[in-house]
Amino acid sequence: MPLIILVAGVAFLFILQRILYKKLWDKGLDIDIRFQERSAFEGEKGTLVEILENRNFLPLPFLHAKFEIGSGLVFENGENVSTSDRNYKNDIFSVLFYQRVTRRLPFLCRKRGYYEVTSADLVSTDLFYTEHMVRAFKQRGAAFYVYPGSVDTSIFEQPLKKLIGDMTSRQFIYPDPFEFKGLRNYTISDPMNTINWKASAKTGDLMVNQYDSTTSRRMVILLNLVDETVVQHQPLHEEAMRIASTLAAYMLREGYPVRLVTNARDVESKETILPISANGIAQAEDIYRSLARVDLNLKMDDFAAYVDREMETPDYASAGYVLISANMKQNIQDSFFLLCKEAAGMWVAPLYDNMDFHLDTGNSAEIVRWEVKGHA
Repeated sequence: MPLIILVAGVAFLFILQRILYKKLWDKGLDIDIRFQERSAFEGEKGTLVEILENRNFLPLPFLHAKFEIGSGLVFENGENVSTSDRNYKNDIFSVLFYQRVTRRLPFLCRKRGYYEVTSADLVSTDLFYTEHMVRAFKQRGAAFYVYPGSVDTSIFEQPLKKLIGDMTSRQFIYPDPFEFKGLRNYTISDPMNTINWKASAKTGDLMVNQYDSTTSRRMVILLNLVDETVVQHQPLHEEAMRIASTLAAYMLREGYPVRLVTNARDVESKETILPISANGIAQAEDIYRSLARVDLNLKMDDFAAYVDREMETPDYASAGYVLISANMKQNIQDSFFLLCKEAAGMWVAPLYDNMDFHLDTGNSAEIVRWEVKGHA
């Protein structure tokens, strides 16, 4: 008789705990995955933080926490990580009742990109491992930017000096249409769009607007990430982004406003990234962040049209232009070298050592071939 009571008691407890765990195991349970830092550069380190909280009277001795993230982040210990096109993390916890567990996972930023954990799954069992329960938890703030790494700017020292010198000389040649100086009488050499018709009606003579020469030199970085052929060379484009971010930071530190124009598309919105302007080194992060969000797998527009649009801006001739492009198609050359007839310009071509270099060097633009390790 006592044996039957014992067996019945055990069976009752088994069924009771199974029912309780099946219905209540995730009550008060939460997981919060966040990054300790918001951003880092390629080659730097960061930390991912997992916080598990069990505000429940049921202990969870065996709890799996599963989530995925881009493979460009390399976890230091490499434990419980399956890597293919992405990292699949599977950590095991033992959480008692009303307990919080925090785990920090250091990682290396191997590749530029935008990394986000949008969801995490918690998998648990009852005390006898007979019932498996799963629940997905939406994550709210687990986003991390890996900015392009820096490059050695010494190779740009002389070309940049010449570029800045050209910008300085041209600022006294081309008037700034936004700096109104006054009025004077019309001469036959004046274009019609400079005539001030209101002033002419008052005086009875044709009067034209006068403008001061521009006093604000600025740098425009033109970043083309479309390949010249159907063969993709993503390492060249990654290097192009490193050059762009490094040059932007350099020119901002020197006191020049910088604008980045690119045909790249955003990894989230899938739309072309709008031009980004920065007026000081404190705003350089806006450029870094946009470059981190570039998705090279998305189809991009031909870049010649972007160069042509620059010549429609009123003060383009007073700016300095740096075109970073491994793509040397003739239509891009035609547009850029036409731009450089009036504006100071430099073309940086990141190429493998066995790639042909077929830029027209007989023009006023500075030409820099940037060697990238590897072969086409």
